[in-house]
Amino acid sequence: MSSLSNYILQRADLPLEEIEWFEAQAEHRLLTKGEVFCRVGQSDHELGFLESGILQVFTPGSDGRNIVLDFIFRGGMALALDAAVKGVPSEVGMQAVIPCAMWVWPYRLRQEAAARHPEWNTLALRMTEETFSRKQQRYLALRQRTARERFADMDKELPADWRLIPQHLLAAYLDITPQYFSRLKHEAERLDPPPTAPSE
Repeated sequence: MSSLSNYILQRADLPLEEIEWFEAQAEHRLLTKGEVFCRVGQSDHELGFLESGILQVFTPGSDGRNIVLDFIFRGGMALALDAAVKGVPSEVGMQAVIPCAMWVWPYRLRQEAAARHPEWNTLALRMTEETFSRKQQRYLALRQRTARERFADMDKELPADWRLIPQHLLAAYLDITPQYFSRLKHEAERLDPPPTAPSE
Protein backbone atom coordinates (compact mmCIF):
# COMPACT_ATOMS: atom_id res chain seq x y z
CA MET A 1 0.00 0.00 0.00
CA SER A 2 1.34 3.43 -0.90
CA SER A 3 2.19 6.14 1.63
CA LEU A 4 -0.64 8.22 0.12
CA SER A 5 -3.12 5.39 0.74
CA ASN A 6 -1.92 5.14 4.34
CA TYR A 7 -2.25 8.91 4.79
CA ILE A 8 -5.86 8.84 3.56
CA LEU A 9 -6.90 5.70 5.47
CA GLN A 10 -5.57 7.14 8.75
CA ARG A 11 -8.01 10.04 8.36
CA ALA A 12 -11.06 8.67 6.51
CA ASP A 13 -12.86 5.35 6.03
CA LEU A 14 -12.67 5.27 2.24
CA PRO A 15 -12.90 2.17 0.03
CA LEU A 16 -9.68 1.25 -1.75
CA GLU A 17 -11.32 1.78 -5.15
CA GLU A 18 -11.97 5.42 -4.19
CA ILE A 19 -8.33 5.90 -3.23
CA GLU A 20 -7.23 4.24 -6.47
CA TRP A 21 -9.50 6.63 -8.40
CA PHE A 22 -7.92 9.58 -6.56
CA GLU A 23 -4.39 8.35 -7.22
CA ALA A 24 -5.21 7.98 -10.93
CA GLN A 25 -6.10 11.70 -11.12
CA ALA A 26 -2.66 12.78 -9.88
CA GLU A 27 0.12 14.45 -11.82
CA HIS A 28 3.64 13.48 -10.76
CA ARG A 29 5.83 16.54 -10.36
CA LEU A 30 9.52 16.97 -9.58
CA LEU A 31 10.76 20.21 -8.01
CA THR A 32 14.38 21.26 -8.01
CA LYS A 33 15.88 22.99 -4.97
CA GLY A 34 14.38 26.48 -4.76
CA GLU A 35 11.52 25.74 -7.17
CA VAL A 36 8.08 26.98 -6.11
CA PHE A 37 5.06 24.74 -5.62
CA CYS A 38 2.70 27.56 -4.59
CA ARG A 39 3.33 31.26 -5.29
CA VAL A 40 2.15 34.12 -3.10
CA GLY A 41 -0.89 35.49 -4.96
CA GLN A 42 -1.60 32.21 -6.76
CA SER A 43 -5.31 31.55 -7.25
CA ASP A 44 -5.28 28.26 -9.18
CA HIS A 45 -4.96 26.19 -6.00
CA GLU A 46 -3.40 22.74 -5.97
CA LEU A 47 -3.19 19.93 -3.44
CA GLY A 48 0.17 18.17 -3.23
CA PHE A 49 1.31 15.01 -1.47
CA LEU A 50 5.04 15.04 -0.77
CA GLU A 51 6.59 11.75 -1.83
CA SER A 52 10.11 12.91 -0.96
CA GLY A 53 11.92 16.12 -0.09
CA ILE A 54 11.05 19.14 2.07
CA LEU A 55 8.97 22.24 1.34
CA GLN A 56 9.14 25.48 3.28
CA VAL A 57 5.93 27.46 3.80
CA PHE A 58 6.53 31.22 3.94
CA THR A 59 4.89 34.61 3.67
CA PRO A 60 6.57 37.92 2.76
CA GLY A 61 7.49 40.13 5.71
CA SER A 62 7.16 43.91 5.79
CA ASP A 63 10.96 44.22 5.48
CA GLY A 64 10.98 42.23 2.23
CA ARG A 65 12.36 39.04 3.79
CA ASN A 66 10.32 35.86 3.93
CA ILE A 67 8.82 34.76 7.24
CA VAL A 68 9.16 30.97 7.52
CA LEU A 69 5.86 29.61 8.80
CA ASP A 70 6.33 25.85 8.55
CA PHE A 71 7.97 22.93 6.80
CA ILE A 72 6.30 20.03 5.02
CA PHE A 73 8.11 16.70 4.99
CA ARG A 74 7.78 13.41 3.11
CA GLY A 75 4.31 11.97 3.63
CA GLY A 76 2.67 15.36 4.22
CA MET A 77 0.03 17.28 2.28
CA ALA A 78 0.77 20.72 0.82
CA LEU A 79 -2.07 23.17 0.29
CA ALA A 80 -2.66 26.89 0.85
CA LEU A 81 -5.74 25.85 2.82
CA ASP A 82 -7.22 29.20 3.85
CA ALA A 83 -6.97 30.59 0.34
CA ALA A 84 -8.24 27.44 -1.36
CA VAL A 85 -11.29 27.14 0.90
CA LYS A 86 -12.17 30.82 0.47
CA GLY A 87 -11.30 30.87 -3.25
CA VAL A 88 -8.91 33.82 -2.86
CA PRO A 89 -5.23 34.33 -3.87
CA SER A 90 -2.75 32.64 -1.56
CA GLU A 91 -1.02 34.71 1.10
CA VAL A 92 1.64 32.02 1.53
CA GLY A 93 4.18 30.47 -0.79
CA MET A 94 5.69 26.98 -0.76
CA GLN A 95 9.18 26.32 -2.07
CA ALA A 96 11.42 23.24 -2.28
CA VAL A 97 14.19 23.33 0.33
CA ILE A 98 15.76 20.25 -1.27
CA PRO A 99 14.64 18.42 -4.44
CA CYS A 100 11.08 17.14 -4.06
CA ALA A 101 8.86 14.55 -5.73
CA MET A 102 5.12 15.17 -5.40
CA TRP A 103 1.72 13.95 -6.49
CA VAL A 104 -0.43 16.94 -7.40
CA TRP A 105 -4.18 17.47 -7.94
CA PRO A 106 -6.23 20.58 -8.75
CA TYR A 107 -8.10 21.60 -5.58
CA ARG A 108 -11.36 21.73 -7.53
CA LEU A 109 -11.23 17.92 -7.73
CA ARG A 110 -12.45 17.97 -4.11
CA GLN A 111 -16.00 18.71 -5.33
CA GLU A 112 -16.01 15.70 -7.65
CA ALA A 113 -14.56 13.51 -4.90
CA ALA A 114 -17.23 14.61 -2.39
CA ALA A 115 -19.95 13.79 -4.93
CA ARG A 116 -18.49 10.29 -5.31
CA HIS A 117 -18.21 9.41 -1.60
CA PRO A 118 -19.04 11.36 1.62
CA GLU A 119 -15.85 10.20 3.35
CA TRP A 120 -13.85 12.58 1.15
CA ASN A 121 -15.48 15.34 3.22
CA THR A 122 -14.21 13.61 6.36
CA LEU A 123 -10.69 13.66 4.94
CA ALA A 124 -10.98 17.37 4.12
CA LEU A 125 -12.24 18.07 7.67
CA ARG A 126 -9.37 16.16 9.29
CA MET A 127 -6.80 17.98 7.14
CA THR A 128 -8.34 21.31 8.15
CA GLU A 129 -8.29 20.36 11.84
CA GLU A 130 -4.64 19.26 11.65
CA THR A 131 -3.63 22.48 9.90
CA PHE A 132 -5.46 24.64 12.46
CA SER A 133 -3.98 22.69 15.37
CA ARG A 134 -0.44 23.05 14.01
CA LYS A 135 -0.92 26.80 13.46
CA GLN A 136 -2.25 27.19 17.01
CA GLN A 137 0.65 25.26 18.53
CA ARG A 138 3.16 27.37 16.62
CA TYR A 139 1.42 30.63 17.60
CA LEU A 140 1.53 29.67 21.28
CA ALA A 141 5.13 28.42 21.11
CA LEU A 142 6.37 31.72 19.67
CA ARG A 143 4.72 33.61 22.53
CA GLN A 144 5.09 31.27 25.50
CA ARG A 145 8.24 29.19 24.91
CA THR A 146 11.86 30.35 25.08
CA ALA A 147 14.11 29.98 22.04
CA ARG A 148 15.89 27.07 23.77
CA GLU A 149 12.55 25.36 24.41
CA ARG A 150 11.44 25.96 20.81
CA PHE A 151 14.67 24.39 19.55
CA ALA A 152 14.14 21.33 21.78
CA ASP A 153 10.54 21.06 20.60
CA MET A 154 11.64 21.21 16.97
CA ASP A 155 14.22 18.47 17.54
CA LYS A 156 11.56 16.21 19.10
CA GLU A 157 8.60 16.99 16.85
CA LEU A 158 10.05 17.32 13.33
CA PRO A 159 11.35 14.33 11.35
CA ALA A 160 15.11 13.78 11.49
CA ASP A 161 15.27 15.26 7.96
CA TRP A 162 15.06 18.74 9.52
CA ARG A 163 18.87 18.60 9.64
CA LEU A 164 18.86 18.90 5.82
CA ILE A 165 17.27 22.35 6.04
CA PRO A 166 19.67 25.32 5.76
CA GLN A 167 20.43 26.88 9.12
CA HIS A 168 19.14 30.36 8.19
CA LEU A 169 15.68 28.90 7.39
CA LEU A 170 15.57 26.98 10.68
CA ALA A 171 16.56 30.13 12.55
CA ALA A 172 13.79 32.06 10.80
CA TYR A 173 11.32 29.29 11.68
CA LEU A 174 12.29 29.58 15.36
CA ASP A 175 12.31 33.40 15.13
CA ILE A 176 15.93 33.70 16.27
CA THR A 177 19.17 34.82 14.64
CA PRO A 178 21.29 32.29 12.72
CA GLN A 179 24.11 32.91 15.21
CA TYR A 180 21.91 32.01 18.19
CA PHE A 181 20.57 28.98 16.32
CA SER A 182 24.16 27.80 15.78
CA ARG A 183 24.88 28.16 19.52
CA LEU A 184 21.75 26.17 20.46
CA LYS A 185 22.66 23.46 17.96
CA HIS A 186 26.18 23.13 19.36
CA GLU A 187 24.79 22.98 22.92
CA ALA A 188 22.39 20.21 21.91
CA GLU A 189 25.17 18.25 20.17
CA ARG A 190 27.36 18.48 23.30
CA LEU A 191 24.53 17.11 25.46
CA ASP A 192 23.54 14.42 22.97
CA PRO A 193 26.40 13.77 20.53
CA PRO A 194 25.68 11.83 17.35
CA PRO A 195 26.60 8.13 17.51
CA THR A 196 30.09 7.23 16.29
CA ALA A 197 30.92 4.27 14.10
CA PRO A 198 32.32 1.28 15.99
CA SER A 199 36.10 0.93 15.81
CA GLU A 200 37.66 -1.94 13.88
